[in-house]
Amino acid sequence: MIKKTILSITLLCFVFQIYAQQSREKYNFNAAWKFIKANPTNAQAIDYDDTNWSTVSTPHTFNDTDTFDDLSIGKHIGEKNQFRGTVWYRKHFKLQKSDSGKKIYIEFESVRQIADVYINGKYLGTNKTGFIPFGYDISKHLKFDGQENIIAVKVNNDRGEHFRENFPLVWHHEHWHPNHGGIYRNVFLHVMNPVHITLPLYDNLKTVGTYVHAENISKKKADIYVSAETINESSIEKTITFEAKIIDADGKVVSTSKKKKVLQPGETFTFSTKNKVKKPNLWYTRKPYMYQVVTNLKEGEKEVDAYTTPLGIRTFKFDKDTGFHNNGEYAKLHGWGQKPTAGWAGLGAAQPDWLKEYTYRLMDEAGGNFIRWGHCAGSPAEIAMGDKYGFVTLMPGVSGESQDEGETWDIRIAAFRDMIVYYRNHPSIFIWEGGNWAETEAHYKEILNIIKTYDPHGKRLMGNRRADVKEDSEPYISIEVGTEGWQREYAHLPLIESEYLRDEGARRVWDKFTPDDNFWTHPNISRNVYKIGSEIFAIRQVEDWWDKMGKKSYHSGGANWVFSDGTHGGRNPTEVTRASGEVDAVRLKKEAFYTTKAMWRPEAQIHVVGHWNYEAGTKKTMYVVSNCTKVKLYINDKLIAINDKADNGYLYKFPNVEFQEGEIKVEGYLNDKLLVSQTKKTVGESVAIKLTSTVGPEGWLADGSDIALVDFEIVDKEGNRHPLGRNKVDFTISGPGIWRGGYNSGKANTTNNLFLDAEAGINRVAIRSMLQAGAVTITASAEGLKSDTITITSKSVAIDNGLSKLLPQEFKVDANFEEPLPIYTPKTEPYNPARVNKSDLFTKFSYTGNGKAALRKNVHWGKKAYTDMEHNYTVIPKYLVGSEYIRVPNSDGKYWARDQLQFIAGKDMIIYVGHDDSVERPVFLTKDYIDTGDDVNLGGVKMSLFKRIAKKGESIIMAGNSDGDVPEDSRMYFVIGKALKK
Repeated sequence: MIKKTILSITLLCFVFQIYAQQSREKYNFNAAWKFIKANPTNAQAIDYDDTNWSTVSTPHTFNDTDTFDDLSIGKHIGEKNQFRGTVWYRKHFKLQKSDSGKKIYIEFESVRQIADVYINGKYLGTNKTGFIPFGYDISKHLKFDGQENIIAVKVNNDRGEHFRENFPLVWHHEHWHPNHGGIYRNVFLHVMNPVHITLPLYDNLKTVGTYVHAENISKKKADIYVSAETINESSIEKTITFEAKIIDADGKVVSTSKKKKVLQPGETFTFSTKNKVKKPNLWYTRKPYMYQVVTNLKEGEKEVDAYTTPLGIRTFKFDKDTGFHNNGEYAKLHGWGQKPTAGWAGLGAAQPDWLKEYTYRLMDEAGGNFIRWGHCAGSPAEIAMGDKYGFVTLMPGVSGESQDEGETWDIRIAAFRDMIVYYRNHPSIFIWEGGNWAETEAHYKEILNIIKTYDPHGKRLMGNRRADVKEDSEPYISIEVGTEGWQREYAHLPLIESEYLRDEGARRVWDKFTPDDNFWTHPNISRNVYKIGSEIFAIRQVEDWWDKMGKKSYHSGGANWVFSDGTHGGRNPTEVTRASGEVDAVRLKKEAFYTTKAMWRPEAQIHVVGHWNYEAGTKKTMYVVSNCTKVKLYINDKLIAINDKADNGYLYKFPNVEFQEGEIKVEGYLNDKLLVSQTKKTVGESVAIKLTSTVGPEGWLADGSDIALVDFEIVDKEGNRHPLGRNKVDFTISGPGIWRGGYNSGKANTTNNLFLDAEAGINRVAIRSMLQAGAVTITASAEGLKSDTITITSKSVAIDNGLSKLLPQEFKVDANFEEPLPIYTPKTEPYNPARVNKSDLFTKFSYTGNGKAALRKNVHWGKKAYTDMEHNYTVIPKYLVGSEYIRVPNSDGKYWARDQLQFIAGKDMIIYVGHDDSVERPVFLTKDYIDTGDDVNLGGVKMSLFKRIAKKGESIIMAGNSDGDVPEDSRMYFVIGKALKK
């Protein structure tokens, strides 16, 4: 939801500071760490000499300069050529004498991948999760009164070559997450009274903090239950008054409750109170109203501690027949899966919080209201953004794509517990994801026991992606977390999609009518799984959404995979990224961004896909996406065509449109009323470069890790961006800033250079601040174009003895802003369970390829083998006649996924697979199947027939057609099943 930015919110911030920060201090601990990309001996020692080490500030990754620089390997293998090994961080800091006797904790929002932490030479512990916050009590190891303290962190990001062999950290692999090692999220120091409310950091500390939940919710009232784990770590008993205040978005106290208790030395006690809120503002995805719960501890009249917890009051229901309902109001969920690393070219995973929010605001602008963090937990700031922008969140712990045992499972289940303790108060989390793969019955019981123990009143659902691969799943999951959205596996459960549309389309590539920018003629193009430009990629956003989720009334909605391009598992070796995002790796919008916006925003929307700078005489189909019911298309104010019959709910096609220099305009109508229009112009000859900058909401901070963005555009004499501009631009920079550069999506080794090509007329570079404030001047020049210069000035940040009270920047939004309901939603038919494909043999069937698969019975001569080809079965062995079969899309013959086709055997059965002899046989076929010696001629292609026996209840998983490159004219395998006779 697009919300009006508040320019003056100082009063509200001041109110919260008064309530929650008088008695405890939360220091920003990010600035000025010493760093070395090596593993020296005894670097944890107090007297270790680190004067020659680099000075960096967190968030920091030591893989920022060696990522986004290699072309994708393909076959879903991520970028591999990155530094892997052990490095060290050391931070020097001093504490006041007045802090002596207080409790002091350090909190890491997470470190990748293994962190060994020391304070003043003393070992504190190790964390291996890479994505879950953790902390330590460092009180007894500290020096005060101006004496120096040293935190040392040894960080290792090494991993095995293959993710299946990367024991025990199977999720720590570029197959899932770019291997960006380091202290890549925030670090905080908490200083508090010995009598205090604990932190929600279970790992090491074994503390759970506060727990807030609402009951009996209506428009008239809501009961708010507040519990706060409190500890008296002083040496004497304390008579403590606990007070819980509910504060609305305007800073007004709307409810207060109190309790008193004598706490003995060393005692841990959980205060619990009940508050009533009258006429509550409810949390909706379209109006995510947030309260704050401020819990205070007082000794007499003196406040000794205070803590603030988020609160969103809402009810919800996921219904198997009607989808998702929020406070009784229907809402279709649409959004994205996003990697918790969410890499940025030139920066990697280490980004200031406001830059992560910049990405979130783009998702909001594009109409998103749902996010699935894949397959590991998002950062604390990003989960809070879900609260703030109204995104229903599917939240995992840590996971790769496997059912794990031993040490791997022990780490995973502990991380799941720690994640729930840390995030359970966020109203945007509606579903806990138990894992990215099915579990055993014993593991499901552990997962549910943790939820029952630490989130007993959250009413959240639990599901595992690919739960359908095991019969064990059915009694334990409460929502089906689907993949690719073609079919449901559990008719009795509600359904949410976790990752659909894995296609890739680079932003720089328009269409085949536009001059090529290193794509159609790229030497690797034949190896691409996806040979499409941004036009077709944008259109597929509409087609996939509508076919898989939008038109299904029972479907809750789901996550497009993914929002931003990254180096995780690309299938196109023409690119340096997996170009599946609606924005590229520096968050510049693709045409796909605008087509999702045109479908999902509630206000009237329209977008004509592409540009208007073609060669004279060009005729092509123009595509328009709109949430209106009629579209008119004009060229130079002449009406060309009217279309009131949308394909796939939102897509209007206008074939054989002839380009004419000037303007193309589209208008959107609802009930014959003009609601919205868009015009694109023919841009003149490129004459200049135009620079613009973007900084955080509080400016560019000289804290050593803040980022300023600079966009450079190729423009005509009127300042219009040229959509075909691809000029090489050279830069100079002066002043206290570190050049981080950008990237070119289809070329290797373009990051961190003082030159870069424009792509589709624009590109973006980043500059990191230093600890020294001042003006940084950037000049951009290119042959034949007028150059441009811009100056950005960083602001001083008060850092006292390594500590700062300035917490990470965030955007302020109008808490009372409310989105309208959608102006129009294409009609869908009610759910009819009788239409679901049913099979006696292929139960819990799912297909995760690009195309659509279908179950069919009674194979024989004349039956179609594929869903997208006319080739029929002609001569087949007699023993196959009458069997059940799967129609797969031949277009997926080059697509690869380990779980491309999956089912559970409904009976004891023989599985037959026909495989094209011109294609290298995949491992799953050679390992599990035997050659029958028979062949099937399928449209002139010889298919060797393999078979295996499967027992009833056995899970069958088939990967792609080949584990290597596939010839151009080859065929996809086919699958036939036959029940074993008893």
